[in-house]
Amino acid sequence: MRVNIYAEEMTNKVEIVSKTINGQEFTGLRLYMELPVTTSDGQQIRGPFMHSPGDNDSAAVTFWGKKDLRPALLHAVYMLDSYYAQR
Repeated sequence: MRVNIYAEEMTNKVEIVSKTINGQEFTGLRLYMELPVTTSDGQQIRGPFMHSPGDNDSAAVTFWGKKDLRPALLHAVYMLDSYYAQR
């Protein structure tokens, strides 16, 4: 499966989540997104998807790991750093 998420949808809201399944603990890094929209006057805004106060149904992506998720995430940052260093 491939999921496309654009930088302008990403936010600084990040959450660490965990769950235990069959005695194994899984840790996840959840990144929340906000969809930019254009208002009737042409202004671009973005914010959480709220049905009503306290009812946040914003989209999020969670990366799960059994043990340590950091090596995969650090490798992704290394790849980005290497890419931008060549430009």
